[in-house]
Amino acid sequence: MRKYPRIPELLEQFMQEQEADEQWITVQELRDRFDLTRYQCNTVSGFLRRLEFGTFGRFSYRVIRIEHVKGAGPSDPPKCRYLIKRKDLTRTGIPDRMDQTCARVRCSVNPGVSQ
Repeated sequence: MRKYPRIPELLEQFMQEQEADEQWITVQELRDRFDLTRYQCNTVSGFLRRLEFGTFGRFSYRVIRIEHVKGAGPSDPPKCRYLIKRKDLTRTGIPDRMDQTCARVRCSVNPGVSQ
């Protein structure tokens, strides 16, 4: 995460301020809120795109969807908005140990007898 120092914390702070577990955001909103430079915005965009395909260990948010939005004018470049969602950090659905019923199943058919 060397390329993205502070960005996960800024994104988490932004989501907490919005009091949302799921929300559409743009890089421009983050730029305005945290007074980021243009270079930092490129880094934020890269971080968000990376979150679409995977997560950073214990980082509690991920990108569910990215939508391209047309610029306000014909000369404005297209922009993206990102659907950010809080991950469920509980480990439900992952068993502690294998259930005894999942143990090796024995065949009850007599060997050598055809059915």
